[in-house]
Amino acid sequence: MKRAILLFILFFIAGISLTYSQKVNVTDYQVPISRATVFRFDGTWSWSQNGRTVTSNDARGKVLYKTFYSSLPLAWFLNVDAVGGKNLSVYNHNVKLDVSFLKYFLESEDFFGSAQLVAQHIGSSKILPQSNDNYRQIKSDITIGFGYGRYINATALAKAVRIEGHLLRDDVIKGNLPKETMIAIANIIDRQQEYQEVYQTTYETFWFDDIEKEIQKSGLIDEFGGVGSIGFQRMRQVLFNINEKVNDRYYGWLTSVGISIPTSTSDRSPVGSPEASLSGRYSFPISWDTQINFKIDVLSPLDSLFFKKYTVRSNLDFIYELSNRVNFVSGYRFDFVKQPGIVAEPIHNLDAAFLYYIENNIYLTINSNLSKQGSSPTVLGTSLGINYNIF
Repeated sequence: MKRAILLFILFFIAGISLTYSQKVNVTDYQVPISRATVFRFDGTWSWSQNGRTVTSNDARGKVLYKTFYSSLPLAWFLNVDAVGGKNLSVYNHNVKLDVSFLKYFLESEDFFGSAQLVAQHIGSSKILPQSNDNYRQIKSDITIGFGYGRYINATALAKAVRIEGHLLRDDVIKGNLPKETMIAIANIIDRQQEYQEVYQTTYETFWFDDIEKEIQKSGLIDEFGGVGSIGFQRMRQVLFNINEKVNDRYYGWLTSVGISIPTSTSDRSPVGSPEASLSGRYSFPISWDTQINFKIDVLSPLDSLFFKKYTVRSNLDFIYELSNRVNFVSGYRFDFVKQPGIVAEPIHNLDAAFLYYIENNIYLTINSNLSKQGSSPTVLGTSLGINYNIF
């Protein structure tokens, strides 16, 4: 397992671009309102047979929906992660909902009060065959607390940087655009919905014209010639995900403390004591080709087992855009539960995937997974699948 983690770190370091030609940094992008939405579907199917006996007929699907909104007075996050599948005659599913709401005390400061709801439903037809108890009740808990920090979605600026790169390679502009121009272009890109509402079916013309005007103001292009047909083609290619895809870019951090109150369990057992909760999340594009996201939660019951029993859950995600069409995505999950008198067995889970962008938000994916729990043998798996980003 240590070797696998070391390889992950090496991939991480290798993915960092050490050359920066742009005159703008991701933290230069400051907007009063920031929002982002991801809706993705993955599907895999595997078949194995020994002689005339089918040993595996495994079909699995995964739906991921993430959205967040951040403004000066408030912010909220909504994550839905649903997995379902069938192997031979066994059906199973795992659906998790995570909703967080943050209310800032002052618009000029980053202190906030928070509330979070986490609900999860797990079921399998293998638990109790032909029984109504197969699909158990929802496990849920509510967390109330306070914290500090903010999140900014800088995807519009990343798209502006991608457009700039195309225009440089096509000799449409004479050099890197000034920081002010890049931020102005990003603000126009971010206002796509506003252009749609005002100009309706003809909004693309006005949208692209305003971007071109900002480029002309830089003096790095022929003021009368404009970006030309190739420039408009590159803009459309980036902004509408034609033959390439710009991944979401976030930066910022949040940390919070609170009390987590369990409200129900999956097996109808007693819910137990409330727990002290410490959470943190951090996101940053290390370069314009990379994105790192980290999240950690620490829980400990508010009773006689305080600090004697605790749970640690952490996620680390890394995205590296190898080219306009090929992405490398990896993730590391760590879970650890410490209880008095019981030997704790940490759970490690490492995922890595190459995503090839085909067209119309469809990816071909090559996936690998490595997992290990305590001293048990390491489990390694690979798969080939199709990924569809609905939006």
